[in-house]
Amino acid sequence: MGLSHLVISDFRNLTSVTLTPMLHGFNFIHGCNGSGKTSLLEAIYYLSLGRSFRSIQADRVVHYDAQRLSIVGRLLIDGQGTVVGLERYVDGKIKLRINGEDSPSIAMLARLVPVQLIDSHCHSLLDAGPGYRRKYMDFGLFHLRNDFLRLWRQYERALKQRNAALRNHAPRKELDSWTPELTDSAMQLDQMRLDYLNYLMPLLTQMIETLLPIARLKISYLRGWDKHSDYADILRKTTDQDYRLGYTQQGPHKADLKIIINDIPAKDILSRGQQKLFVCAMILARGSLLQQHANKTPIYLVDDLPSELDIVSRSSLIALLSKQKAQVFITATEDGVWHHLIDSDSPMKMFHVEHGKISETNTSGVINSECTSEL
Repeated sequence: MGLSHLVISDFRNLTSVTLTPMLHGFNFIHGCNGSGKTSLLEAIYYLSLGRSFRSIQADRVVHYDAQRLSIVGRLLIDGQGTVVGLERYVDGKIKLRINGEDSPSIAMLARLVPVQLIDSHCHSLLDAGPGYRRKYMDFGLFHLRNDFLRLWRQYERALKQRNAALRNHAPRKELDSWTPELTDSAMQLDQMRLDYLNYLMPLLTQMIETLLPIARLKISYLRGWDKHSDYADILRKTTDQDYRLGYTQQGPHKADLKIIINDIPAKDILSRGQQKLFVCAMILARGSLLQQHANKTPIYLVDDLPSELDIVSRSSLIALLSKQKAQVFITATEDGVWHHLIDSDSPMKMFHVEHGKISETNTSGVINSECTSEL
């Protein structure tokens, strides 16, 4: 699985780009800061999820001199070609197409283009709030289980209605009317996450041992309420306090992964570089699980490979990516960063980006431009 062809129009400074990337292997993108390297990864991410990993405002990603952006990619899935496309207008309107026909949901594109992103903000999986770790689990489940999205939406709907009743101090009878749906979906969602983690943990342990062996590491799943208590009982016992606060305090929407080393939170004991390696292990484990249990090979987007990683760490990460035989896009400012990291037999292409223009080079790096002139 991967993108065999990509056409980008008016996405940030990428006004007109046509790319034929390496399908199963490495695509190395180098160029000066601000040249458009990250924008290329962002465009692929946008094609999958309909949103940016850099900005929440739709008009920010459309080229300043255009009214809309366009991204079209040809996917090869089990040898069959599928064309997916996305148009986003400055007013926020979006059009999605699969094989020339309108698609009603971005979720359909997301399933077809399973991207995994490693960038400068990936540390959030360790050092930010529980929401990031819930999204980590749920994104994996979205691709692994076709019924996950329906169940997640069911739980979110019941939770939203219950919270509205709490804020409005609705009668207890109205509040209790949402308890069966909330409880049923909560228990199913919790079990899905437990099953997912049971499959994921052996792979995650293997990845961590390869990238940065850690003694006395413990990863625990916190379901969002006391694991020894029935969720319906929890809702009944906390109703009065929920009324005072105006929201439901406990449930799967409060779930988390507790990651500790020597009884200390991992974020407080690992260096910045070690944190990045740990998160890389989490992302690669999720991708490996997707390959094994759903026969889907993700597309990896790695922005600024050298950042915070020493030469040994980079080499280990590249080796793990190579084993997955996935399509990988990696950016760096210098074209020589990866030459000594890649096996000579590894399939790869190199691309140079300058002022939003992308050209393919050979593996010895024909273009070696100076970056100081852009300032």
